[in-house]
Amino acid sequence: MRVAFVCSLLISMVSGSGVASAQTRATPASNPVAVQPSGVATTSVPAAPDSQHLALMSLLECLELYHPSKDLQGAAKLSGSTTMMLLGKAWADRFRNFHTKVEFTRGPDGTDAGIKALAEDPSLIVGASRPISEQEIATLKAGKCKEPMSVIVALDPLALYVHESNPLAAVTPEQLEGILRAPAQKGVHYATWGELGVTGALADQPIRIHARSEIAGTTAFIKQFLLRGENVAKEVGSHMSSQAVCEAIAKDTAAVGIAGFGDAVPGVRTVALSLRGTIVPANEQSFLSGQYPLVRPLVLVFDKAQMKTDGGLRESMLRYILSRDGQMEAIRAGFFPLDPSFIHKELDEICGTQMR
Repeated sequence: MRVAFVCSLLISMVSGSGVASAQTRATPASNPVAVQPSGVATTSVPAAPDSQHLALMSLLECLELYHPSKDLQGAAKLSGSTTMMLLGKAWADRFRNFHTKVEFTRGPDGTDAGIKALAEDPSLIVGASRPISEQEIATLKAGKCKEPMSVIVALDPLALYVHESNPLAAVTPEQLEGILRAPAQKGVHYATWGELGVTGALADQPIRIHARSEIAGTTAFIKQFLLRGENVAKEVGSHMSSQAVCEAIAKDTAAVGIAGFGDAVPGVRTVALSLRGTIVPANEQSFLSGQYPLVRPLVLVFDKAQMKTDGGLRESMLRYILSRDGQMEAIRAGFFPLDPSFIHKELDEICGTQMR
């Protein structure tokens, strides 16, 4: 069985320009990866140590700076994803440098909890570390959120992390599924490291999964998009943040877990993906070149109907977040910015072309 990655959000470099482009929809798609039998020779993606930094600089230069269009006042309550919590705080703090009369408060934490709260309180602005489902949109509409809108605000490449002493070099998408899938499902389940080809003392050790909680957006993303609805394998430890997942793996030689590129800590390393015989490292270069497929969108969900009565607060917040200033904060938080043409398309849909 083939793994379903969020392929429509892949970043592909425009040849020779260093500017990334992203497609406009965050939808799951089948990964066209052939299973490689063990022992088959593979090739690696060539490294280019500084090219990713140049690519990010070129991308940022193409983004527009934020220019306040009006004097704002009022309050906004941010809720949702703990993955996005520090980024949301940074956005709020920097936004207040432009609009000192705006106040921010915090609502329920967690993607699922935030979306449920939005159905009852349409004044919330909810961060989600995964795409919003059609069922969730229907639930919001059935509640008090009459015009729910989901806006992609950054990208978060994910990686499979292991202890630094683990010799596992790479996994195929099918093997990645098998690590994360619970036993007694349709597909294969890997229980020990030896089943993945690891030799030595670790071979007979059980694969010990460290993960986010069941209500975290990361867990929902894995179940919905990687396992296509199948159950996730039972974890040995449930953690409040992706960085905490990596910290736990650093203390457990038989551990494994999924976390973002920006969550790495000393004592862990990422496992490359083997795609059609090519070893694709989990790093910035692979992501920016369009070869690394395990990427999720970070989104903001809100009631668009509130924009009619909030004095321009939500519109200005989105214009700031999608500006060079806001996307720079995403980079500082360990995430990746969006393509300028994609940002223009989003702003056209939300605010109208005259607002750019």
